[in-house]
Amino acid sequence: MMAHTLDIVVPFYNLGGYFKNSLTSLRQQTSTDFAVWLVDDGSTDESLALAKQAAAADDRFHVLTLPRHEGTSAARNAGVDAGTAPLVTFVDADDQVDPRFAATLIAGFQEHQADIVAVGYTWGGGWFRRGGERSGRDRWQQIAKPDMLDQVTRHGTEVGGYIWNKGFSRAMLQAHHVTYDTRLTIAEDYLYATEAAAAGENFWYNPVVLYTKINRPGSTIHSRTWEMSRQEDEVFAEMAAIKQRALASDANSASR
Repeated sequence: MMAHTLDIVVPFYNLGGYFKNSLTSLRQQTSTDFAVWLVDDGSTDESLALAKQAAAADDRFHVLTLPRHEGTSAARNAGVDAGTAPLVTFVDADDQVDPRFAATLIAGFQEHQADIVAVGYTWGGGWFRRGGERSGRDRWQQIAKPDMLDQVTRHGTEVGGYIWNKGFSRAMLQAHHVTYDTRLTIAEDYLYATEAAAAGENFWYNPVVLYTKINRPGSTIHSRTWEMSRQEDEVFAEMAAIKQRALASDANSASR
């Protein structure tokens, strides 16, 4: 495999036609400086066949299969471990990305030596947008660490606590042992983004909208249980503690 700058990790589980549209959007990227890791989390429908077709047609696409259904966190961890690129991003297999998605993340990472880069997103087919409509410009802007921690630890912020509109420095992730918590069934992405923001120091955001989150019936957000809501509350409490520790550590370092 030739060296590349970006690894795109795509976990999938029984997503059928949604997955096909996601794969199409990934194949239409303007950049070629990336690899896609398609991680099968024990699918029983046509999803694995679609992934294998994509890999056969494009040598940038690679298929990994988990031995059983282990959950999104385990699948994402496997994809990260399989890759070697200095920048890592994640795409949910029912979502779609703009043709400039990979190129923009790579440009921000390389131009600014960033720990985390983020772009704008739209949710549910355009009814909710975060990003380009506020500035109208494709332009990178730096985010101070306290602001980044505030953005990733709250619902509904412009940068968001999601992992799919962001690129993460592999060196930063490895140095601070940032991985997905496989015990979680909800908010694992928020916790990951919070741990990464606490570990990093250099954050850049481009408000151009390049990621489309598809509003799919049956997704976690539409099928959450009381237990999942309780777990999410616990995760957000842990995130708040991580944020406070990171800010206190930075304040202590600055006072020395």
